[in-house]
Amino acid sequence: MVRTGAIGEFAVGIADYAGGPVFEAAAARIAQAGWRLEVHSLTSADFQTQIEGFEAVNAATDITALRWVVAHVPLITAEFLGRLKKLGGGVNLSGYQYLAGDGNASRPAGPPFRLVVESGIAAGMGGDGANIAPLNPWIQAYYATTGRNARGHLINPGQQLSRAEVLAMYTRANTWFLGGPDEGQLGVLEVGRLGDVAVLSDDFFAVPDEQLKHIRSVLTVVGGVVVHDSGELTTSAQGRDV
Repeated sequence: MVRTGAIGEFAVGIADYAGGPVFEAAAARIAQAGWRLEVHSLTSADFQTQIEGFEAVNAATDITALRWVVAHVPLITAEFLGRLKKLGGGVNLSGYQYLAGDGNASRPAGPPFRLVVESGIAAGMGGDGANIAPLNPWIQAYYATTGRNARGHLINPGQQLSRAEVLAMYTRANTWFLGGPDEGQLGVLEVGRLGDVAVLSDDFFAVPDEQLKHIRSVLTVVGGVVVHDSGELTTSAQGRDV
């Protein structure tokens, strides 16, 4: 259930995480080892120096098959999304501004979900640690689809996703980050993949926005095995409940 997939979210000490010679030397060693690297961006500048570092490493060692990632990217631009995409990279998004956003709609809150999706870069969603974003995926879905923070203020206007896009980013799209055999086993309900499914308390596509935050699983199946059952769901079969 748990395995190591990469180096990150800091390849070096905090003083050098945003780029520079120490960052590039560490990234070069990671590239030479053939490992995936994931770094962390929270400012309007760090993603630029990090991606420039990726480009410098790629000039010496091809990283285009390694799936290097920049996470969070609240202020990333279309230019740097394009540059990262050319390197075979992707972005890992979270809705941490649901908690941290101050409600000032003129201040970019990010991440720019719509910009990311329309760029065509590999992208997925996750909660990161609970100190930066809610672990609850339904709160993340609320923020990504409404742009509203915990106070209900619109702080990420023009960057909202559809509910179908959020669902894909949490399931099918996230398999890209795994690579290897797991990429073809998880994330999609189809023949030949693992039987992972959650039966939800409410219709994700139909409930009002505010109700999104209160969705929960009533039955969870992992690899074909029931791992959670609230007891609320029954199915009639040959006159009995199963």
